[in-house]
Amino acid sequence: MRSCPIGRKKQNYHQCCPLRPIERSPVTTAYRNKCEFTVGRHLYTKEKTVGFRLNSYKQGSMSVAEPDDCINISESMLKAVKSFQTYIRESDKDVYNPENHAGYWRQLTVRTSNNGDVLIIIVMHPQSFSEAELEEEKLKLIQYYEEGTGSSCGITSIYFQLFSKKAAHEETAILTHLMGKKFMEEILLGMKFQVSPEAFFQINVPATEVLYSMVADLVNASSTASVLDICCGTGTISLCLAKKGAKVIGIEMCPEAVENARLNATNNGLPDVNFICGKAEDVIHSAITKCNTSEIIAVVDPPRAGLHQKVLKVIRATSKIKKLIYISCNSNAAFPNFVDLCRTPSNNYRGCPFYPVQAMVVDMFPHTPHKELVMVFERIENLET
Repeated sequence: MRSCPIGRKKQNYHQCCPLRPIERSPVTTAYRNKCEFTVGRHLYTKEKTVGFRLNSYKQGSMSVAEPDDCINISESMLKAVKSFQTYIRESDKDVYNPENHAGYWRQLTVRTSNNGDVLIIIVMHPQSFSEAELEEEKLKLIQYYEEGTGSSCGITSIYFQLFSKKAAHEETAILTHLMGKKFMEEILLGMKFQVSPEAFFQINVPATEVLYSMVADLVNASSTASVLDICCGTGTISLCLAKKGAKVIGIEMCPEAVENARLNATNNGLPDVNFICGKAEDVIHSAITKCNTSEIIAVVDPPRAGLHQKVLKVIRATSKIKKLIYISCNSNAAFPNFVDLCRTPSNNYRGCPFYPVQAMVVDMFPHTPHKELVMVFERIENLET
């Protein structure tokens, strides 16, 4: 077979491919536009507190610290946290206790945008509340944020979520819109994006502009190819590429995100971008048939766990996919995908393998050890026997 990446390590300073210098984030403080805050008790005062748990519950800690000194959180986000903390401290209902599963107030999610929007999701365990009692609590929240102390903290959208399970991963609870706008609006590379409360959006917009501009440059090297954007979310990458003239089809499993993506395409004057709703492993075949060019560039930005094996195998087996741009916020989790893309053909991995040609890193999460990795793979067309 053609020389594998391992055989080229010497010429790349013992790396499997050239690594470009790290791209800095244009901002390094107050950059996070989404945080999930735990509701618990302060370590020393034992007051009801909204913030971050000091240690994991498994390690015996249920204490929560306020996020005042977190340099990656914006002032508008802190105001939203403080406002809700005031509300629960005045409430006669206790915080949720993960040890005995008693209590009510569980979590606060805050999302902000560079357009000035502040969206919050209040998560509550209903315990044995009746429908009438729940409605009464919702009305109290609305009154607090419309007419009370909470009206001065700049919140533009409020959602309420009941969560009765013991662990957050056990179910997806339904959101109830309480007041304000039903979505946020974010501006990215000169385009406006509508973002629903649970839709994915990169947490550092200035660094995301660096990342997406980099991806656009990689795609434009082959302007005649179609682009398949797998795990496209609200369509940010798809539309940024389409704005540069690329022919794009996006795949996303979250119906809410696909609805956002289609609306975003229309609002930004790019109605020809096609978005397909479904699990990538279920719809990727039909998406490929819609690509009417001889070559396809696949762009994947999967969840932290990486690409589903079925999707990866379809990519391997689809000879029209000549280039793959893999974006990952967790390179350790993505590494098995990288290995499988480069494996020698077999009954399990059909099609000519890929090999890495370039790696890039964006400092998406300043002051943390995390980063956004971009790996560019190209297909090996001719295999030597």
